[in-house]
Amino acid sequence: MDINSAQFQQFVRHILSFEGGLSKDPRDTAVKYAPFPGAYHTNKGVTYGAFVALAPKLGITPVNYERFLKLSDQDVAKFIYQFYTSINGQKLPGAVGLSVAEAAWGSGPVVAIRQLQQALINLKKLPPGSADGKFGPQTLKAVQATKEKDLYDAFWKVRRAFIDSLTAQKSYAVYAKGWNRRIDSFLNTIKPVAITGLLLLTGIAYLVYSEAAPTTPKTYKTK
Repeated sequence: MDINSAQFQQFVRHILSFEGGLSKDPRDTAVKYAPFPGAYHTNKGVTYGAFVALAPKLGITPVNYERFLKLSDQDVAKFIYQFYTSINGQKLPGAVGLSVAEAAWGSGPVVAIRQLQQALINLKKLPPGSADGKFGPQTLKAVQATKEKDLYDAFWKVRRAFIDSLTAQKSYAVYAKGWNRRIDSFLNTIKPVAITGLLLLTGIAYLVYSEAAPTTPKTYKTK
């Protein structure tokens, strides 16, 4: 999936709709990336640590605090796409790739891939205990042997359970409502081909029927 594709841009808009602007939230684990005490550590979901590590590769310069504060939506889209490629999104079915990228954006690529593998284990496509967070030939083969909708549904069951386990902890409870709203938004926005295709075919069938149907009722003569 290309960064400029309609579906990926839809995904970018989804992420940006849940990311605030600049953040100094001391409860956020990203506070460790702040360049100095009291500095902003996150901008539109991009931590300062991610900015320093990835900006040169993405052609975003200069790599300094002032530039970090001025990140545009277009800049952030490049970071999001980098996370998408880091989990081998191009090798995954569209909605599944974006699902894993969404998880990677929030929890890191290793955790996201591990959750994908756990979903495959639950579907009996991978052996138990094989969720190592590394996307290799075995994981790819298992993905290719699984229907997109089945993997999509299984992945989000694993992801939701993970979020629930976090928000059950006192330190993360404050984020429960927002994180679950984010998941619900994704599920309503990014759907597997099997679902969107069915909706499209239903719409086409309706239009064909509407065109073929008579516009006025038939009349019958009586003797």
